[in-house]
Amino acid sequence: MYLLKMYRHFVIIYMKGKLAYHFSLVFELIANTIQIGVYFAGFMVIFHNFGNIAGWTQDEVLFMFTTSWLNYSLSCFFFWSPMKDMGQLIRTGKFDLYLTRPIGPMLYMVLQQFQYTFIPRLALSIFFWIYSMRSLSIKWTASALVFYAVNMLASFVIFSAITVFTGTISFWTIKSEELVSLLTNNNYGLKNYTDYPITIYGKGIGFLLTFVIPYAFTGYYPVGKLLGKELSHPEYAYLPPLVALIAGIAAYLFWSAGLKHYNSAGA
Repeated sequence: MYLLKMYRHFVIIYMKGKLAYHFSLVFELIANTIQIGVYFAGFMVIFHNFGNIAGWTQDEVLFMFTTSWLNYSLSCFFFWSPMKDMGQLIRTGKFDLYLTRPIGPMLYMVLQQFQYTFIPRLALSIFFWIYSMRSLSIKWTASALVFYAVNMLASFVIFSAITVFTGTISFWTIKSEELVSLLTNNNYGLKNYTDYPITIYGKGIGFLLTFVIPYAFTGYYPVGKLLGKELSHPEYAYLPPLVALIAGIAAYLFWSAGLKHYNSAGA
């Protein structure tokens, strides 16, 4: 409860600063809304021409990737900007300031910002998530609801862990903005590959998205199981919580190692 109050206080301060340039904020939100809207329009065009992809209908794929996008957007509210800016903070020495705060540097970095630019992505994801379910015959039993909710939480942790991994690399490389974008940017990064069933890609990409950068566990496997799709490895649908646990612990340990490796800008 204390952290929520602190976060609300930080968000208010952060947004007051942004509202000082309210036209810039409004145009930024409009631009992001148009960008995401164009993406969904392109998605609709694909299915208008092809009908289905790898046996998945438009609504099934839409439900799969909006499920993924919901968790991705929520994760980005907290971790996208801090990890994207890690390289700059280290290069300029500003990261030293975070080490002098009475709370951990990661927690402070998360609390002192709010990525409002992801609001359009979250809002449109919710809209199309609801839209996609209108023709899906999912039996929302108690077990199905629990299964979906647990996997949603696991998906959030997986996205967050991958983002933290990419930002933490800056402790060694100093500059990692491009890597963060490559792995986590949904417009042109590797994350974009998970918007469609991974079976449409080669075995190499499938292996990468499952065992190296485990994005397949954020949508494809659990949603495929929920929709009753024939998965090559149906048992993988039950692994997202385990993958999230491993990824979360690994990201925490990697971040801790990075902090120990860090030398002050004045050192």
